[in-house]
Amino acid sequence: MITKYELENNSWFNRLYGLKQKWCTALSKGFFSARIRSSQRSESTNHAIGFNASLTTNLTEFYEIYKNTVKRWKRTEQQDEFNCSRAVPDTGFEMAGIMRHASEVYTLTLFKEFQKEFMKGISASSKIVGDHDTTTIYMVTSPRGESSNEVIFDSSMKLITCDCLGFEEFGMLCYHSLRVLLINFVQKIPDAYIKNRWTKTTKSEVRDKFGRVLSITSQTGKSIPWRHNITRKFYKLVLRSEDNEDAIKIIEESLQRDSLAIDSLSCTESVRMLSSGKSSSNILDPARSRTKGRGKRAKGHFEVSKKKRGGTSTSVQANEFGSKTPKTHLF
Repeated sequence: MITKYELENNSWFNRLYGLKQKWCTALSKGFFSARIRSSQRSESTNHAIGFNASLTTNLTEFYEIYKNTVKRWKRTEQQDEFNCSRAVPDTGFEMAGIMRHASEVYTLTLFKEFQKEFMKGISASSKIVGDHDTTTIYMVTSPRGESSNEVIFDSSMKLITCDCLGFEEFGMLCYHSLRVLLINFVQKIPDAYIKNRWTKTTKSEVRDKFGRVLSITSQTGKSIPWRHNITRKFYKLVLRSEDNEDAIKIIEESLQRDSLAIDSLSCTESVRMLSSGKSSSNILDPARSRTKGRGKRAKGHFEVSKKKRGGTSTSVQANEFGSKTPKTHLF
């Protein structure tokens, strides 16, 4: 192309070629992108907002649409989090080893992607092409035999690398690496290859863009991740114990014992606050005085209209039967 169109000295083309890692997917596999392209970002954003603006759409209407969109996002996120913490993935076969570990670690969406890679890894073929001490080099061929990739596995350190750079790009092991782990009888995914952003407990910590754990200053912010984490642990414990009478008895006794201990801590804290002169009771507003004219029932429209026309009377004699001649003519 450069020779055909004489682009050797074209500054714009040379600058574009210098940024080839940013627009060429074959050269950007070494960077984490979750396999999202730039065009997909704009398309997913338009789909998420989900409205068609027109020439008459004003700022107020856009703000209302934006608020409804954020509410829908939060509602969907809460539902997905509930499903991830309690639902068990359906694979169609009994899970064991590395598949069971993946179902406990990854969210439901990521587990489906992991299952696809795992099934391709079972169908793939592999052979050893090199060996040195604890490091073994494998050549893994795809199920249909159209491509082959080199995988290096260190059995002592549980380190694995593949030249397809699938983990570096997506944050999850590719089927080439899973194939090698299977034939080496590895029962769990190594911790170095589990991205925190894809796990169920990702909300238990707050991290910055560099992956560093940030401290949460507010007490409410501290309790929310702990609440999610401890709820998942207790729920798993209940599932493991529901078919065993002895286990159920142990859980019930422990729950009663822990409840009494927490109640005693609460009583101790209340006594300490009273002795220090502090009170945790809420201070209510004083009773409001009723102003003159307030507290009476509001009169309706017809009552007000009758009063203006003088059609009502408060005298007792006028309300007695027979004291007033009716104006209605029968004939």
